[in-house]
Amino acid sequence: MRHKFVLLISIVIWAFASGVLFAAPSQLGIVGLVKQPLNLSLEDLSGFEAINVQLNEVMQDGSFRGVFSYKGVPLKTLLELASIEKEESAFNKKVDLAILVRGENGKEIALSWGEVFYRNPGRIVIATSAQPIMPKHSCAGCHTTEEYQPRMDQLKRSISFPKLVVNSDTFADRCLDGVTSIEVVDLKPRMPSQKSEKIFSKEFSIIGPDIKPKTIKKLSGFPKTKMTVKHIGEGKGFHGIDNYQGTYLKSLLENVDVKPDLSQVFLASAPDGYRTLFSYGEIYLDPAGDRMLVADKINNEDIENGGKFVLVPPDDLMSDRDVKALEKIEIISLHRQPELYVIGIGCGDTNLITLEAISYMARADVFVAPEDITKRFQKYLGGKKVLLDIYEFAPPKVRKANPGLSEDQIQGILDQKHKEAAQKIRTELDNKRTVAILDYGDPTIWSGWSWARDYFKADRIEVIPGLSSFNVSNAMISERIGCNGNIVLATPRGIKENPDLIKAIAEKGETMAIFMGLKDLPELVSQFKIHYKTDTPACLVYKSGYSGSEDLVQTTLDGLEHAAAQHPEKFLGLIYVGPCLETKKDECCGKQPGAGSPRLP
Repeated sequence: MRHKFVLLISIVIWAFASGVLFAAPSQLGIVGLVKQPLNLSLEDLSGFEAINVQLNEVMQDGSFRGVFSYKGVPLKTLLELASIEKEESAFNKKVDLAILVRGENGKEIALSWGEVFYRNPGRIVIATSAQPIMPKHSCAGCHTTEEYQPRMDQLKRSISFPKLVVNSDTFADRCLDGVTSIEVVDLKPRMPSQKSEKIFSKEFSIIGPDIKPKTIKKLSGFPKTKMTVKHIGEGKGFHGIDNYQGTYLKSLLENVDVKPDLSQVFLASAPDGYRTLFSYGEIYLDPAGDRMLVADKINNEDIENGGKFVLVPPDDLMSDRDVKALEKIEIISLHRQPELYVIGIGCGDTNLITLEAISYMARADVFVAPEDITKRFQKYLGGKKVLLDIYEFAPPKVRKANPGLSEDQIQGILDQKHKEAAQKIRTELDNKRTVAILDYGDPTIWSGWSWARDYFKADRIEVIPGLSSFNVSNAMISERIGCNGNIVLATPRGIKENPDLIKAIAEKGETMAIFMGLKDLPELVSQFKIHYKTDTPACLVYKSGYSGSEDLVQTTLDGLEHAAAQHPEKFLGLIYVGPCLETKKDECCGKQPGAGSPRLP
């Protein structure tokens, strides 16, 4: 502990001495098409083997943001740890994947898989700290104080880590403070792909929104250049050297009026579905973008097989991003409109959260969550703002806080609370921030957020399901609870208002599971006894998913009320009734399933 304290003091002293201020660090989520989504703190990132890179932060508009020595981890290292893996796709190469990096201010930067994996890894780094590189001499002799002092002040500015550093670009516009998520994206997973021995395209098109589409049939009207290219592929290795003639890709793009957009990518494809992707930044900011070539001749001959045109990025370490028989270049923006996510975080312990839920939490800018969820899942929230707690105005809480009010008056209070909450969420969405409502269990089953459907269109809401207490309870019971056909999930109100449903379920010997019905148990039992035999097997499952607190009580319909009265938990529990719950003897070894749980009379 003493060593950590000394280290912390040393860092603080260094920060003050250097003049660099560090903003509070956030969590970094690596999500999307990865086998192992990562959620990394600044401390986690600092544990990786680091490299140091210098970044001269001069922007395209001429502004100066300082010169720093950044310490960090190559992005390639982190993506290899997360293990990029395509889902089912006709095209199994990764050269068409995009990587979307998002900052805490909502800014998005698109990278291509190729510029991360087919270039040396030190070019693109996730930085964890920085040290300003101070001038050795005063500038007072050549510039006025008004001119040079603002530049010196940049060396003392606040930097929010982790930071995306692209040190190979001519300008630093792709460098991004406060990175919160890195998402691997497949833009065309269903685009067909079929290998062909001979492919040819007599022309290629450049298309996309907000541009002037153009079809190019020959390069004679464009400036020509020559280039010698080495062919080294991932599959077959070194395949010789060729001399290409053609036109630089940037010269061709000038004809379609491409708008500056750092979240934009260019997807180039051939008639057989072979495709590869380039980012806006690697074409327009990286010096290597100046050398990307569309060729129509090879070794002084027209390109026949794999022609008429070939797209060649000559500075790649591997040639797999070459596109023979170039047919189309599609310009696509990865910028997403802000959305409202509803994320189920599971029914108890943090280890019951799904990988999909973690991925969507990394994409969110703002959260709506109960205090309990905020505390327990703090790592995944990454220090982002929590707007409100929807359970502060849950109906039971409002009724308790307002005794004596009629149900109409209670509903009036709820309507006003819902309206105010919806307005807060809408303000965040209008400010281009994605909002995530975090709810318990599976938010599609009797949750606390359903009122939001009255205020937001269905196409604005995306629901990410979670593990329900029903799933965990079934595992605890360890019986085939659907042995007689159906399993009916219900609420106390639904059951009490539909006695014919109870009768139908009982006659077929099917299993009924009732959510949040403990306080209504006496009334429910009296209705069950009308149709079920009193010795029908029954279970009470308490706090399923909360290790150390969850409990399974196996009894009969006649013993349900007594069992519930003996248990300290009076709210979080599921009620099961039906013949399929009968504990069966294990034929092979004579064990009673659920032998560790109490069986009450």
